[in-house]
Amino acid sequence: MQLIDLYNRYSADEIITAIDEMFPGTEQFHDTFREALAILKALTPVPSKKRIRYKLIDDAANDIQYFGAEDSNFNTTWEVCLAKELVIDDDVELSELEITANSLVNLCLTGRCPRQFLPMKQALLASAADQAE
Repeated sequence: MQLIDLYNRYSADEIITAIDEMFPGTEQFHDTFREALAILKALTPVPSKKRIRYKLIDDAANDIQYFGAEDSNFNTTWEVCLAKELVIDDDVELSELEITANSLVNLCLTGRCPRQFLPMKQALLASAADQAE
């Protein structure tokens, strides 16, 4: 399965509701995520042999573990990310909808977005930096 398959499987409302549940306080960015989904669905995926791998990640700095994908999996253009194969380790306890929501947030924050989305990405990054402080 490719990332684009997940974005086509769920409605924007379903994905945004999952984002709200996974990342409390993101309600102010509903329009941003809707716009990102609209842009993503209009893009043509560029074939890639790379994968997006969801696994158990150790965050030693914060002494926690969580399910997710490394940020580096999303550090390319949105068009390339859309065509990447999704690999989900057996021990990952996230639903496909939660993976869809998580990947959208990761793509918005770390992916190389189209220029039209850049102002929205900058607002997201500024908000994330404020919350980290």
